[in-house]
Amino acid sequence: MSTHQDDIQHIVEFVNRTRVGMLTTREATGKLVSRPMTVVDVAPGEDLHFFTDRSTSAVEDVRREDAVNVAFVGLHEWVSVSGAAEVVEDPAVVEGLWSDALRPFYPDGPATPGLVVLRVRTETAELWRSPGTLATALRWARARVTGEQIDAGESTVVEL
Repeated sequence: MSTHQDDIQHIVEFVNRTRVGMLTTREATGKLVSRPMTVVDVAPGEDLHFFTDRSTSAVEDVRREDAVNVAFVGLHEWVSVSGAAEVVEDPAVVEGLWSDALRPFYPDGPATPGLVVLRVRTETAELWRSPGTLATALRWARARVTGEQIDAGESTVVEL
């Protein structure tokens, strides 16, 4: 049986391995909008950070309403992180999180005009694990034959 700390460590490793999450915000009309964002390395107990331009719809949405969700998808696991986002325009924060791997997106480096950080202060994460495609297919076939409900895997909610 895993501990709370084990679950947090697993989520951190999964997010760092997956790298791209779908950031969901609410636009002015109330509609939910998701867009892919690449997360900066995260460590246990740290917030999620994303680089973006201050003129993006994500920044506009977060300035209006800070409640967000970021979903990460792997081969047999999924993580959904809920939290409150903020726009960070502090050059020291941008510099501190900067990586040269970002240069193709921001050629002027951390001094790129309009470059900001979206910080998500994580609150909860939900982790789903599936035994894999073949195992799930076999469980589905068995459930169809026996009339039993399929056990498609496990889900864990983790307070961050």
